[in-house]
Amino acid sequence: MIIGQECKDISEEDAQSVVAGYTTIIDMTAEDILQRNPRYLTRSKSFDTFFSFGPELVTPDEVEDVHKLNVSTIINGKVHRKNVVANMTFRPWDLVSFHSKVMTLLPGDIISTGTPGAVVIRDGDIVECQIDGFTPLINKVEDLKVTKAKNQADKAVTQN
Repeated sequence: MIIGQECKDISEEDAQSVVAGYTTIIDMTAEDILQRNPRYLTRSKSFDTFFSFGPELVTPDEVEDVHKLNVSTIINGKVHRKNVVANMTFRPWDLVSFHSKVMTLLPGDIISTGTPGAVVIRDGDIVECQIDGFTPLINKVEDLKVTKAKNQADKAVTQN
């Protein structure tokens, strides 16, 4: 969800009124870091390229009922998980209200609603977020540790 107007302490009943629209999101977590210490949640989710969104903003008037939207995680062209927004642990209006209780939400703020199911991804995988009626978000996974190791190996071969 993309917030469209400043709000603070908004009720669930009024939360929809501050949403400018919806978009697809791919939000990754370095589980190895998170498992070392749960307090590292921010670190484990904040590496360059770990969050992407778009390619479009779908406005509320373009969505008949956000709770009926199917959300899918696609890995290498195969559906990994698919579920409807109504089945989420925390529904959209609850999330807007909850976050507005601790911070002022501003236009352009993004609230990620969650995933139909997390999956381990590897270098070279193609990850997609699909939502009914939205243009899919598609990203190729590049493990920067693998890329760095390949570059170092290539450099060593060239120097010899």
